[in-house]
Order: sequence, then C-alpha cells, then structure tokens
Amino acid sequence: MKQQAFETHYAARWDEFADWLKRAAGQRRKTQADRPAIDPMQVPARYRELCQHLALARDRQYSADLIERLSRLALAGHQALYAARGRGMERVWQFLRNGFPRAVRRDIRFVALSALLFFGPLLTLTLAIPEHHDFAYVILPAKVLDDVQQMYGEAAKTLGRKREADTDVAMFGFYIFNNVRIGFQTFAGGLLFGLGTVFYLLYNGVFIGAITGHVIYCGLATPFFSFTSGHSAFELGAICLSGAAGLKLGYAVLAPGRLKRVVALRMAAAEAVPLVIGLAAMLLVAAAIEAFWSPRTFLPPEVKYTVGGALWLLLLLYFRFAGRERAT
Repeated sequence: MKQQAFETHYAARWDEFADWLKRAAGQRRKTQADRPAIDPMQVPARYRELCQHLALARDRQYSADLIERLSRLALAGHQALYAARGRGMERVWQFLRNGFPRAVRRDIRFVALSALLFFGPLLTLTLAIPEHHDFAYVILPAKVLDDVQQMYGEAAKTLGRKREADTDVAMFGFYIFNNVRIGFQTFAGGLLFGLGTVFYLLYNGVFIGAITGHVIYCGLATPFFSFTSGHSAFELGAICLSGAAGLKLGYAVLAPGRLKRVVALRMAAAEAVPLVIGLAAMLLVAAAIEAFWSPRTFLPPEVKYTVGGALWLLLLLYFRFAGRERAT
C-alpha cells in the first residue's frame, strides 16, 4: 500500500486517538464536535493498532513526517495509559490510607451498635458454654459440634479442615465465597428496616460463640485459637463493619426525616459504599490468612497468638488514627 492510500485509510482513526489524548490531558476540543469519540474501553486496542501502524510505516519507509507523527501519538498514548494506571493505584492507596478509616469513624455509632450485637452474644456464649455445656446442643446440631471436634482434634492432619484433599488455593476460594456471603447477607439485611442485619449479627455471634465455648469445654482451645487467631481480626472486624453498613441502611428506611424513604436510602447507600469496599478488602485478606497461614502447624501456638494479637492492635490503631492528618 502506498503512503497516500495508507494515510487516507487510517487518518481519521489517528485523529480520533489524538482527540482522546487531548481529552485525557484535560484539553477541550474546538472544532471536532462532529468527530466520533473513542469508547474508553477501546482505547488499549486503538493504542495497539497505532503501534502496528507505526511499525508498518517504518518497515515500508514512509516519509519522516508521518513516522514522526505516529511516534508522537504512540509515545503520548503510552504515557496517558501509564499515568491512568498510576492515578488508579494512587486512588486505591488514598482510599486505604484516608477514605476507609474516616468512613469508619464517621459511622462510629453504627459500628458500636453492630459490635454490641455481634460480639455481645459471641463473648457471652464463649464464657457460658464451658460452664453449661448442654446448652451448646440446644443452640447447634450435634453433627456440627462433632465436626468441630474432628477439625481440631488430635487426629486432624490439617487445622480447620475436614477434607484432607483440600488444597490451600481451593480453601482460599471457599473462604472468599463464605466470607462474602456472610458479609453480603448482613449488609443487605438492612433493607428490611434493619431487622435482617440485626438477625445476622446475632445469629453469627451466637454461632461462633457456641462453637468457641464448645471447643474450650472439649480441651481443644490451643489448636482452635492457633487456627483462628491469625484471621480473626480481619474476618470478625469485617462482619462488624458489614453490620454497621446494614444498620445505616435500616436507619435511613426507618427514620428518613424530611426526605422520601427512597431518597434517604439512596443517600445512605452512597455513604455506605466506602465501608462496603473496605470491608470487602478485609474479607479478602482474612481469606488469604485463613487459607495460607492459619492451618500451618510447624509454628508454635504462641507465635500465632502473637501475630493474631498484633493484627488486632494494628487494625484498631489504623481505624483510630489513619487519615487524621488531612481531616477537616
């Protein structure tokens, strides 16, 4: 293909890419209103196409002006795409550094109420079941309690797992699914005037508390806590935050003030987004720790207790102090 035909065929696409570069740089177009804009999802493909055109122009020894133009477009495209990725990572970092902990502190009343509903029955049953063990069979089926004994008994080859064939990666996927399910149920339950959220907080608190009290009664506290201590901060903390987000939705439905309930719910949901995104990240971290760290038996329990306690402390300090340097 001759250069003139090559330029005629592709010039419009190069101009469209140049227009996208101007918009990406914050510059307004003046006379290109009739020119179709590039779909943002197509930009990477159009950038690769431009690089191919540049390679063809060099291989066919087209004019220096054309090669220089395509080179400038390719270089600017690379910088724009790379800068966009950099800004994306910067936004993620800023959210974790400032946005998430500020959102938790902003909704501290909902967080405190959620913690009371969740940790209240959990701690109560953890202390009560060892003294009144028969009550554990009132709360949970006998099969569930027997399975727990098998998972943490002396015959268990891997802590916290019933099936020996499960790999760490497979369990990672299972824990993600289970954690997200619990978090979503607790959050979405807020739509039912908050009653669903209250139910799931109490239910999970009672369930975990009964299990914990049972293993203590059976003399399996060491393997149980050496398994759960590592991921407990992120997993239990995320459940508590999902409850706070759900309670926020429920409060908007119950007490919308002068707003319509739909409007109040929409505003509460928008404000709850940082909590939901942050707790989702916490559930992902919890699943990774539970799959790859918690089952390890070559470390002394004291080491795992220390790591678990340090993670609780770091998480509390993070929510207490992170993001305060720029707070208004």
